[in-house]
Amino acid sequence: MKTQIKSITAQLRAYNNHESKKKLDIALFNPELEMLSEEMNKLMDTIQTVKASKIRTENELKSSISSMSHDLRTPLTSIIGYLQMAQAEEENLKEKREHLSIALKRAKTLESLLHSFFELSVIESADYKMNPERLNLKSLLVETLFGFYDRLHEKQIEPSVHIPDQDVWIVTDELAMTRILENLISNAMRHTKESITVELREKNSTVIFMIKNDAPSLTKHDINFLFDRFYMADQARTNHHAGLGLSIVKSLMEKMEGKITSHIEDGQLVISCEWQKVSLV
Repeated sequence: MKTQIKSITAQLRAYNNHESKKKLDIALFNPELEMLSEEMNKLMDTIQTVKASKIRTENELKSSISSMSHDLRTPLTSIIGYLQMAQAEEENLKEKREHLSIALKRAKTLESLLHSFFELSVIESADYKMNPERLNLKSLLVETLFGFYDRLHEKQIEPSVHIPDQDVWIVTDELAMTRILENLISNAMRHTKESITVELREKNSTVIFMIKNDAPSLTKHDINFLFDRFYMADQARTNHHAGLGLSIVKSLMEKMEGKITSHIEDGQLVISCEWQKVSLV
């Protein structure tokens, strides 16, 4: 037994000194030592998992900070530039007003970015609480679509809407659900040229909301990262918009224990959300 204890100690020392990645031998003569070695191996696996998770979290944090810096710097640099031009003595009053107007628009973009950063951090915190209640999803969807009427009309988009005649009930947080619908519709409007399809239906014990929009340049690679924070299929970032909207949707769906998926179908991006249906009884 002393020999086997010495062997275990030597193996642990080599592992802790990073001289070996091999786990402990558990083919021992003493059953109690075998059990001890097995538990030590489980502990070593746990430590490796924690280390890998720590490294992944640190890398994600670095990436997030880099993306945040880029997205905040872009509108801020633009604001400073237009304010400096408006300050120039050789500019006439009309030019000054135009430059100040552009600077104001960029400032509102910056305000929106900061709001999205804060909202996502709140949603992903452990203290974020849902307030579930019985909710008519059909009614909420109709109200949300009406709220987008002016913007849809301005872009000359007439969405194809398919909703059931009867009410559709689920139990969820109304504010969170409103945010999900608004973000998905906004995302579809931002990237489509002419076509948006919205569908709400019931299937067995679930409720499914689906939205489609034109996405001819979207690839399967993009789909794999679609819900990642700050990810943008358009890497040129010509619209200066942080990729946070779909990340917020995903985080809210996870909080309400719903399911969200995406795929490409006939040159269109299809995003589906699924929840458990509520019985009227």
